This record gives sequence, C-alpha cells and structure tokens, in this order.
Amino acid sequence: MTTRPAVAGDICVLLAPSRPLSEEAARFVAGLRADLSGEIVDPLHVTVDRVATDDAAALIRCVRDSAKRLRPAAIRVDRLYFLPSQSRGPEIVKLEVSPDAVLDANMNELLAALRRCGLPSLYPPDRTTPTITTLQRVTRRDSVEADLAGLPLELFVADRVIVSRITGLARYEILDTATIPTSG
Repeated sequence: MTTRPAVAGDICVLLAPSRPLSEEAARFVAGLRADLSGEIVDPLHVTVDRVATDDAAALIRCVRDSAKRLRPAAIRVDRLYFLPSQSRGPEIVKLEVSPDAVLDANMNELLAALRRCGLPSLYPPDRTTPTITTLQRVTRRDSVEADLAGLPLELFVADRVIVSRITGLARYEILDTATIPTSG
C-alpha cells in the first residue's frame, strides 16, 4: 500500500478525551473559531494512523488488545498552523502537539499493533509530529490571525481510543471505542 490522501472507507485510529474539555481549553478553541470562523472538529483528537482494510473487526481486535497497555496522556499543544484541505477546506487549522513520552509510547504501541495485523499506514513515512485538526472549513482572511496568547496549553487528556471510518467529505462513522486504563 502506498501513501495517499484520505478516501471514503479508510479507517482512522484516534486518541481522544472521554471528558469535555477544561474551561480554559474550551475557551481557547471557541476563541479560535471566533477569530477564524469554520467548524470545530468533534471530537478533538490525535490521529495515530489511517489504514485501509475490509476486515474492520480484526483491526478493532488488534486495537482493543493494544489499548490495555496504554496510559492516559496529557495532550499539550504549542503551535498553530493552517493547511489547505480538499476534503475539509478550503483550509484547516491544526495544533501541533508538544513532545510527550506517554503519548509517544501509546502511539508506538498502536502503530505496532496495526503493523502486526498487516495494516500498512496510508500516511507518508516522514509524518513524525502528532497534530490535532481543530477547525475545518476555514476561509482565512488576510487581516485575521488567531490569538495565540493561550499557547502552550493542555488541550485534553487522551484516555480513549476511537476507531472510525471515513464515510464522505468530513464525515465519519465511529466503529468502536476503547477506554485507556487509568493505571497499568
């Protein structure tokens, strides 16, 4: 399998919070939306990987087995940037996730599980820094820039794994969720 843009049918493995955002994080995200327009991505999440398979049940078994070895990870963000997006655009707003040992271990565990299941990544091999697509369908005006006074910020604690299938442009179907144990 080679890297390619997302298409309907692709399956994504995500790390997300099980609880609502803190007041500070919710205020930051709402402020971004007020500054830049667009739609808030719900749920906010870190995408671990995107794969293609006809056997979603086997993928879910691999992820559920792997989830037992994960730990909740504080997701801190420290930089914002814009990217063009055919499926969610014209632009999306991404937040870059700060390095974190627990998050790295969780992502490595899930990626290894997907490879053991024979599912190669559809992302380029040089994709190294986790990000969060925060706003979609953004049309940036030249005179408007986001207020970044709130960065760096702990956005959420990733304590849930979500397996979702892309069903269309900016549309997803959640296939399964798994709770990350609070102690390992």
